[in-house]
Amino acid sequence: MTADVSVQFTYTVTLREISDGLKIQMRHSPVGRWAYRVLCVVGIFLGLVIAINVAAKGLDSPALGVLRFVVTVIVIMIAFRWLMALGLLGYARHLGEHRVTVDRSGIGTVSERHTNHTGWEFYGRCVEGRRVFVLLTPDVWGAGVMVLPKRGLSTPQDMERMRELLAAAPIDQHSVRAARKKGSGQPEEGPSGAEAVRG
Repeated sequence: MTADVSVQFTYTVTLREISDGLKIQMRHSPVGRWAYRVLCVVGIFLGLVIAINVAAKGLDSPALGVLRFVVTVIVIMIAFRWLMALGLLGYARHLGEHRVTVDRSGIGTVSERHTNHTGWEFYGRCVEGRRVFVLLTPDVWGAGVMVLPKRGLSTPQDMERMRELLAAAPIDQHSVRAARKKGSGQPEEGPSGAEAVRG
């Protein structure tokens, strides 16, 4: 790959892409991975407890109250992510159409109200989803997130150029390599379309 290889994304962000980005952030930041695993274990445990209680005591089991509580918590968590995505969507739409150039030096972003260039050293991880590439900062929260929707690429060849640039960048490619080894060319679900730095 020559030093002047670059890839350009042109897009206006969507709510689905931002929501995907937040989901990937939770699953791939150190704290997010830990929290996700704990929630899965707790959910499985509570599910077993509720099932055993209902089987033993019928529909009058007090475990049904716990089930209602768990369902309520899950609904609130889903609603919170969508509300956060709506907030970020408003900010991204305010910036207008994004034109992002990715090259060996980093990521350059130009919008109607914002221009920025970020070097690769700012990011520590990359995750490729079915619809997006997501770059995360190396802190335990993965607080800095850049979502690049694949629909913003102009040609299919740009997808491979983007993967080459990511492979050459000094960031963790484990997630991208693992997804591509599955052979589907459809990596895990991911973020897309806007840069959001929260700290």
